[in-house]
Amino acid sequence: MKVWDLDREFDGFIASIIEGREKKKQNIGTAVETVKNEIMAKGERALVEFSRKWDGWSKAYPLKVTEEELKEGAAKIKKKDMDILRGMIRNVVSYHKSQGGRARTYQRKGLVVKETFVPVESALVYVPGGKAAYPSSLVMGVVPAQIAGVKRIFVATPTTDGALNPYVAAACVLLNVEDVYRIGGAQAVYAFAYGIGSIPKVDMIVGPGNAYVDEAKRDVYGVAGIDMLAGPTELIVLCTYAFSPDVVAWDMFSQGEHDEMATVGLFSPSREHIYDVMKSIERLIVTNERKDVIERALSANSFLVHYKDIDRAVDAINRIAPEHMELIGDETIAEKILYPGIIYVGPHTPVAMGDYYIGTNHVLPTGGAGRFTAGLSVDRFTKRKVLVTIDKQFLNKYGDKAVKLARIEGLFAHGESIKVRKGL
Repeated sequence: MKVWDLDREFDGFIASIIEGREKKKQNIGTAVETVKNEIMAKGERALVEFSRKWDGWSKAYPLKVTEEELKEGAAKIKKKDMDILRGMIRNVVSYHKSQGGRARTYQRKGLVVKETFVPVESALVYVPGGKAAYPSSLVMGVVPAQIAGVKRIFVATPTTDGALNPYVAAACVLLNVEDVYRIGGAQAVYAFAYGIGSIPKVDMIVGPGNAYVDEAKRDVYGVAGIDMLAGPTELIVLCTYAFSPDVVAWDMFSQGEHDEMATVGLFSPSREHIYDVMKSIERLIVTNERKDVIERALSANSFLVHYKDIDRAVDAINRIAPEHMELIGDETIAEKILYPGIIYVGPHTPVAMGDYYIGTNHVLPTGGAGRFTAGLSVDRFTKRKVLVTIDKQFLNKYGDKAVKLARIEGLFAHGESIKVRKGL
């Protein structure tokens, strides 16, 4: 892991982050396009072939998981673990239930505009798999969709040799989700965006995934809506004092273990602190259950940054706009930090608690998208509906001005459609 001196290497550091993000995309577009072409040409057969290739299917399993399979999977979960899942769901519901747009009416003489919010009709919640199981991501996607009032909610998740993870099955049962499909990757995104074979076309696709899922979501936008680009995870820990090196190391591990393409970094005003963290990483990683994944992530994508000027550190973090950020130390700095997907403040607020039990959504923008969008919420499953009414008095008062503007833009019929109404 390289140690950067922010005061001397600011531009080089930012450039390295941008370059690293672009490098992750190389060759992914071509691979994803190949997947798309296969699916469009072969339909469901391609989905099965990809599952055999990447998910170790020994035979052609039905793409849809049966209700019996869901119940059987959920039955394998201990009562204590089911209670923990219920608790997570309660917390996510509690946080999200007050979200959503508020109806409003705008009025002036002769004009009434009514705005309401209506849910999309159908949505796919993509649940990652492969490296680990993510019932938490299922909850984070399904709960806001249900609160928004989405009529049909589908779940897609990769399955090793066709077997649905019992905890994912349990979360589906607890949330009364019945339309579950055992497919993952870019192929699942394309299948639900276009409606392939027995798989329905949906209006919205949400959920985190690897770089291939992320690229497929980017590609289908316009055919279906997407929540955001939520690819490989990112974390920056900003310390304003020499906070426990072991704790920092474990926080970095917590995101690095998701994927070898994960990015984690530390900003500290103390070089000694940085080197102490490096020692902790070296010592603690030996006993880590996901040591290989974390080592690849730390080696390829991670960084340590020494800063003297906190404002320069904040500027760098705002430019990077990481998915997650932890602020440990001077909490007044939080007001200046604008663009991470979420900011966890204080020594007792690790990202991992947000991933599971705070109730906030952990489906968050990555790759710098936090500069223009936010995490998954009830609002993402709704659209603004606008009703406009004007009376004849308003038309007569402002119609000529609108006709003049139509003439300025060279749009004759626009003006005529206004003028003919004056005689009504």
